Amino acid sequence: MESRNENWLAYTQEMIERNKFLKHIGFEFTELKPGHTKGKLVFQEFHEQQNGYLHGGMTSTILDMVCGYAAYSMVEQGHLVFTVESKCTYYNRGIGKEYFAEGFVDKPGKRFHFCEGLIYYFENDKKIIVAKCTTTMAVVN
Repeated sequence: MESRNENWLAYTQEMIERNKFLKHIGFEFTELKPGHTKGKLVFQEFHEQQNGYLHGGMTSTILDMVCGYAAYSMVEQGHLVFTVESKCTYYNRGIGKEYFAEGFVDKPGKRFHFCEGLIYYFENDKKIIVAKCTTTMAVVN
């Protein structure tokens, strides 16, 4: 996939650095490619819901971010990305100690990018998917 911005990496990293909430929750991006992001979250007590599992709101937040920054990697310099639609489907409860997330631009466009994401953990070397999402990201200049 090819970005519309030859400086896509620096621009995407700048947008990530400006996200204060991302830093607050402790999510870190580990890989950035045009149209694809990866990251991880080390589970902490404040990430859990009442039963001790990864909170669904945290799950959907992370999915929104990996998809959003995958979309940022595809836009022209100075253009902004906003979530206009998101659907999150939960597959398994989040009981891992470390979570991994990926976001993909499935179909880039001039005004909208259609994205998909997933969040998972490993248990005995087996990948356990916690949730998947589909999102629509608006591109605004």
